[in-house]
Amino acid sequence: MNDYMAGRQDGLQLALTIVEKNGVDGLRDEIEFRNATKIHTLLDRKSLEIATRKIKEMTMDTFTILCVATLRDEFDFGTKRCQRFIDRMNLKAECLMDDIVGWQDFIDNIDEEMGIKLRIRRND
Repeated sequence: MNDYMAGRQDGLQLALTIVEKNGVDGLRDEIEFRNATKIHTLLDRKSLEIATRKIKEMTMDTFTILCVATLRDEFDFGTKRCQRFIDRMNLKAECLMDDIVGWQDFIDNIDEEMGIKLRIRRND
């Protein structure tokens, strides 16, 4: 029961902070965001976006290292081809971040053109 009460108190404190910074409309936006994303945290939306951006950047960095190592070791890619790969992958990542394309667009295109079935495992 103590954990439940502490959680309620933390939620009220977060709501007060949001209202003080962004007004009641800011609180409504926060509630809509949390309902849409099903994210329940003590961080407000802006803090959550900052935290997730850092996670996304780290994920891209580690994924890029893995890809370049594989392209070099298994397919004999040199510096120029690896750099072309990195540049093109970064462009596609920017398109995702800017909502120009979505993951499903890539998945469908790869399936259609190459017959390779890919999927994203969800943590629902």
